[in-house]
Amino acid sequence: MRTVVVALTIALVASQHVNLVPEFAGTQTYVYKYEALLFSGLPQEGLARAGIKINSKVSISAATENIFLLKLSNPQLFEYSGIWPTDTFVDTKLTSELAAQLQIPIKFEYTSGVVGRIFTPSVVPTTVINLHRGILNIFQLNLKKTQNIYEVQEDGVQGICKTQYLISEDEGNNHTTIIKSRDLTLCHERIMKDVGLTYIEKCIECQQKVKSLSGAATYSYIMKPTPAGVMITEATVQEYQQFTPLYEIHDATQMETRQTLTFLHNTVSPIIPISAEYLARGTLQYEFSTEAFWSPIQPMRISNPQAEIVDALDHLATKKLEEVHEDVLLKFIQLIQLLRFATMDAIEGIWSQFKTRPNFRKWILDAIPAAGTLAALKFIKKAFLAGKLSIPEFTQVLLSTVHMVNANLDTIKMYSGLALSHKVQETPVLRKVAMLGYGTMIARYCSRSLECPVDLLKPFHETIPEATAKADIAEIILILKVLGNAGHPASIKYITKFLPVFGNHIHLFPTRVQVGAVLALKAIAKKEPKLIQNIVLQIFVNKDLHPELRMVSWIVLFETKPSMGLVITLARALLKEPNLQVASLGYSHMKALTRSTHPEFSLIASASRVVIKILSPKLDKLSFRYSKAFLLDGYEVPLMVGAAGSVFIINDAATILPRAVVAKTRAYLAGAAADVLEVGIRSDGIQEALLKSQFLNEDRLPRMKQILKALKTFKSLPKKLPLGSIYVKAFGQEIAFAVVNNTVIEQVIQIASGGYIPKLAGEALKAMQNGIAFQYAKPLLVTEVRRIFPSVAGVPMEFSLYTAAVAAANLKVQALITPPLTETISVAHLMKTDVKLTAEVSPSIALQMFAVMGLNTGFVQAASMAKGKIHTFLPLKMEAKFDITKTNFKIKTFPVILPVHALTARFETLAAAGNIKEANVERVTPMVPETVVVKHSQETIASSQGDLSFETTEAAMASAEEPELKTSAPVHRTLCSVVPHIGFNVCMEVLSCDATFIKNSTLYNMIGQHGVHINVVRADGPAVEGLELEVQLGPRAAKKLLKEISFPDLNTPKTINNSVKDVGDRDRIINKQAAGSRQRVKSQTANKETLDRPESTWGICRGEISSGQSSESFKPVQQSRFLGDLVPPVVSIIARVVRVDRKLLGYQLTAYLDKPTSRVQIILVSIAVKDNWKMCVDGALLSKHNAGARIAWGAECQQYAITISADTGHQGSSVKVKCEKLSPIITTYAKRVAEYIPDAAQITGLAINYEKNTDRQIELIILVPTERTLDIIIKTPKMTLSMSKVVLPIALPFEGIQAYPENDVTNIIRNLYIEGSSVKCSRIRNTLTTFNHNKYNYEVPLSCYLVVAQDCTSEYKFTVLMKKDNVFENEDLTIKVADIDVDMYHQKSAVKVKINGIEIPTNNISYQHQTGTIRIKQKGQGIALYAPGHGLQEVYYASDQWMVYVVDWMKGQTCGLCGKADGEIRQEFRTPSGHLTKNSVSFAHSWVLTAESCHDASQCRMRLKTVKLEKQRSDRQSSKCYSVEPVLRCLPGCLPNRTSHITVGYYCLPSNFKQNLSANQSKTEDLMEAAETHIACHCTEECV
Repeated sequence: MRTVVVALTIALVASQHVNLVPEFAGTQTYVYKYEALLFSGLPQEGLARAGIKINSKVSISAATENIFLLKLSNPQLFEYSGIWPTDTFVDTKLTSELAAQLQIPIKFEYTSGVVGRIFTPSVVPTTVINLHRGILNIFQLNLKKTQNIYEVQEDGVQGICKTQYLISEDEGNNHTTIIKSRDLTLCHERIMKDVGLTYIEKCIECQQKVKSLSGAATYSYIMKPTPAGVMITEATVQEYQQFTPLYEIHDATQMETRQTLTFLHNTVSPIIPISAEYLARGTLQYEFSTEAFWSPIQPMRISNPQAEIVDALDHLATKKLEEVHEDVLLKFIQLIQLLRFATMDAIEGIWSQFKTRPNFRKWILDAIPAAGTLAALKFIKKAFLAGKLSIPEFTQVLLSTVHMVNANLDTIKMYSGLALSHKVQETPVLRKVAMLGYGTMIARYCSRSLECPVDLLKPFHETIPEATAKADIAEIILILKVLGNAGHPASIKYITKFLPVFGNHIHLFPTRVQVGAVLALKAIAKKEPKLIQNIVLQIFVNKDLHPELRMVSWIVLFETKPSMGLVITLARALLKEPNLQVASLGYSHMKALTRSTHPEFSLIASASRVVIKILSPKLDKLSFRYSKAFLLDGYEVPLMVGAAGSVFIINDAATILPRAVVAKTRAYLAGAAADVLEVGIRSDGIQEALLKSQFLNEDRLPRMKQILKALKTFKSLPKKLPLGSIYVKAFGQEIAFAVVNNTVIEQVIQIASGGYIPKLAGEALKAMQNGIAFQYAKPLLVTEVRRIFPSVAGVPMEFSLYTAAVAAANLKVQALITPPLTETISVAHLMKTDVKLTAEVSPSIALQMFAVMGLNTGFVQAASMAKGKIHTFLPLKMEAKFDITKTNFKIKTFPVILPVHALTARFETLAAAGNIKEANVERVTPMVPETVVVKHSQETIASSQGDLSFETTEAAMASAEEPELKTSAPVHRTLCSVVPHIGFNVCMEVLSCDATFIKNSTLYNMIGQHGVHINVVRADGPAVEGLELEVQLGPRAAKKLLKEISFPDLNTPKTINNSVKDVGDRDRIINKQAAGSRQRVKSQTANKETLDRPESTWGICRGEISSGQSSESFKPVQQSRFLGDLVPPVVSIIARVVRVDRKLLGYQLTAYLDKPTSRVQIILVSIAVKDNWKMCVDGALLSKHNAGARIAWGAECQQYAITISADTGHQGSSVKVKCEKLSPIITTYAKRVAEYIPDAAQITGLAINYEKNTDRQIELIILVPTERTLDIIIKTPKMTLSMSKVVLPIALPFEGIQAYPENDVTNIIRNLYIEGSSVKCSRIRNTLTTFNHNKYNYEVPLSCYLVVAQDCTSEYKFTVLMKKDNVFENEDLTIKVADIDVDMYHQKSAVKVKINGIEIPTNNISYQHQTGTIRIKQKGQGIALYAPGHGLQEVYYASDQWMVYVVDWMKGQTCGLCGKADGEIRQEFRTPSGHLTKNSVSFAHSWVLTAESCHDASQCRMRLKTVKLEKQRSDRQSSKCYSVEPVLRCLPGCLPNRTSHITVGYYCLPSNFKQNLSANQSKTEDLMEAAETHIACHCTEECV
């Protein structure tokens, strides 16, 4: 009967729509069996895994309506670390410790299949509640009654993620199956915690095909109907979290979680809650507690943090660190972890105990910042404000703290109080560091918070109006840097107050402030790219702004990753760009992007490849005088690793020294990206400050300003402040910056000239004389990157990367000084001292890296781990002697105690599991056990047929397409190499064991164990006392020679016996060298007599020299075979091994210089007695156009040789390298290098032509069509490479070289830079060539001064005027510089000079100003004035021409007929008002110093006047037109003697317009018409 009732009930339920929501009857307790397994490792069997297993019974019963009780019974916890799946789980002692907490019943809300709030007593820790959440997560079901396939955003233990449901009914088995899957990469709200990932950006383009981190979970339910409803009879959950650092599909490490919940039975025994208050403890979502405090490297049981910290400190501070060991790093990481659990009182107690002990104090200050807790920050603040930390200590701690402390509202508030405290604010260096750190703290907090309060930046936003009102530039720049570090979008409106956008008036702020404001937008650009794009785009397209500001805006614009359409639009704008600096930067940047292979730049690179074809014809030939951008990147797709480096060189006046340089490096790894390092340098005004004369007479200013009154519309340029600055950014955050201004420069000059450096050197020598013993150890937590997230079981999983390093060194220095130092030390005394230094140093570095993937809680850990170790130890003992009087320097190193373990590098992958109950018993299994590898290797080899060698087997396997197994036998080899003569061997031991027997891929090659050990051991043979290097300069060089240098007679056979002479008596060498010195004068005559003799085989060889289109050969030159027979050596360098048997081993280098013949010779010989190996380098400067050299080596320099000949002429230069005979090693490597020539030629733009040229010869020909372009031709035996019209950054100073005698090489070299870097303006006949090399003709007005060139800053350092007299129409020059006026003029076909109105004789004129900064002397057929300290390099005046040279640092600051010297050929014709005119004549006339009346002393009878168009055009009948630019006309009452017609622009107004436009109003050019201009005038009596 009961069976029938049940059948009828089921039929009734089936006939209706079944409600699948699980129900728990109020009177029943449902008992389930629960099991959870969590693993980490690789998916293949046979490799090691680590994990845990949780077993328990789960009881659920109803408490009240929608409130249920859940209790765990008989919980068990197992660990696993072994080979999967053969090894077994191990029971742990942890079960008994956690059983009491796990078995406390909890309450939870459950309505319609959805879990609500959870209630527990306060004694239940969060970690245990999370385990309950993992169980309740199985019961989370969002079921719909009308659909069986659907998607929802479902809440769960891991957050709100996209979940797909599939419901199907199995009528045969009378149950319903529910399958749901959760995509953990598509979550609306994912529960996770990141540590150390603030500065990491997600590279979306890098993960378009394969994501480095992905995860999914699947749930399967079997639901059976019951009388009370529906019940879950079985549920299985499987979750995979997969991480791959490589672009290899199916090759990934993974973490797997399995859950099974199986219904056992019902019982009527209710669950009794404990007698405690049940508090709401959140919802189903996982809650973090102390997960971030626990290091995943090793389990720790912390009971008394303070005592354990003391133990760790004692271990670190008392350990002698002659060599850093592995345990030091692990102990340092342990110390950091302990400090994270320490309270403020505990830290203070430890500090009070050890602050007076230096070693302990240092380790505490190194570990405190890495702890990163609020307590640590409180301690730092309190200790500094109490005066317990010195400024260097606090600066170091502060720099680390801002990047390591946990950034939250509490720590930000605490840091704000520290940064804004009076003690920090009153110290400039600390103030900068602290303020920049405040911005960094805000950026770190906002990067991981959904809400970022604007109030955090309120102190800085409120300071901006006050700093602006005071025009406090330094304060404004600091605030901008803070806002830039913070990167908060709310700061945009404050930053743009300093930018010329939205109608802002920024005339009060210098360019560097505006540049700082643009750079402050870079961090915001990554968050709000479109918004920043609009702002910087406005700046870039505004052609009236400073070029540097526009170029910086271009840099920031590309940080926003502009679209392809915008890139093309920018390219079109560059075609019409008037400023060549801006055009050059934009073009070079786009050109560099065309070569980019990185996925991140793929879209921009594609657009750049299109637009570069449009821009190349106009902009490709711009030289390096203009701003440039360089980009170099590389990306390995299989490894998902890459790097990019960019350099922007910004110049605004074509100077040699750039105005600014911005360099940045960016790294990519596993789909993430980070700006690793950025450095920016500004040098605006530094060059001028260093080279400008300090004798600028203030009396010059009234005289200069009086002249400029005639230029009524003249606007001076802003004065360049001596200002340099540098900033450094690490991971996008500015960590330091410095400004070099007048004060800093004066301090440096004072230190350099005030005797401070000799005093400091003397104090250092005194300290070393007393002996110095120094021990240093610097630990550093280099990397702590973690991503912690819950598994479906409620257990925290994590990916983490730790890198820690310790650098240690022991140094002992002792100095012996003769004569001893006195109390007062002078430079003269130091120069007479003989110093002997003995030093012992033992530097050691240890670095460990841990990459961990697995579960990590406060009580149990199980993870797969990759561990890397690097250890170096290189002890050294040396002795140095410095005899300054005798110019002798000797350094000797002594052998150390061998063997020395110089380098140890090891990498291994492990599976580790442990718990706090058994902290000292960690179960560790190699991921690839050696036995497994050997087994697979033997099976593979045995399966092959025949007796094959290892090489044959390897080749056979490589040829197979996809072998099932790869031979991967463990490698253990030791290779030793004897270092000749040194007395020791270097042995390298290599260990390797990987998993390529499973799959031959990058990942499986990495896992396993790999190691390299490099040891230095003693070699057999005579003992070595040390290595010695001795340098002797000057006349005593000959006395130091250990081996006589001689060569066999050319007419005798080459034998060893007559080529090497032992030095039995050193005095014989000295006497011979002295005799050679006495014969020097006679030898000079003898050399001249031997010019026609046959050339010796060892002298300069004969070669063909080509110059431009001409080709000539120089005559054979006979030189003395060995210069040592004529002159003593100028330097001797001896490097030798000092052995106990006194056998000579080593090399001796000797250099000889014969100035009369411009010949140099360098001889390198082996000092071994029976070794005749030599290297001979012989070079000669035959003339200032011809030079040659020959390099020979081998036995007596006769085996191998290379000949080099060089020539320069009017049309170009040529360099030939002829290989007479080369050693096989050189030829082998040369062939390898030649294979890369075609690829290198394509990158550099060289054209390649395969043709046969002269054998065994490489020829470089450089043709110089103009002073600023080169044609380069490289000829090798098999090909010719060429490049034409290479634009040079400076003009080649051919004229300067020709001006000096051929033998005056010193002056030629000294003036190459000066004349090459300066710019020239000249007028020859009627053609004027500007500084920018523009040429134009114009007729000079008579009797009127014109400004040729002048300093247009407010300093007015010089002015050069020109005047054409009205009698002979000669062009005279007047130079006003310092306190003198220099007139250069013609008189009876002779050049005359007046200084302040007094004529001085010009015969052999040699005038020098009293300050020594101005010189006047005769040069060629004219007179030259030199005043480089005042900005005038040279003014040359002759009968038919004049030339003006200005120094490099004046570029961009000049004005006048010669222009601004800024390289902007498109903006050449600027009038005194700054207006750009198109007409060269109007431009020239605008610089005429016009007169106010005809009685003016200047005798100029002209003025500039706006003229009205008299002739009306048919289309302009109803308007009146006026010239845009004023025209030169005679004064009222004066009549023109000579006129000329020019074409000028006119602007037109309606005929009824009552007034003309003012000079300040913009005038649009409506038409072009001819206008009459006056050249010469005479005045009548009506002139007033």
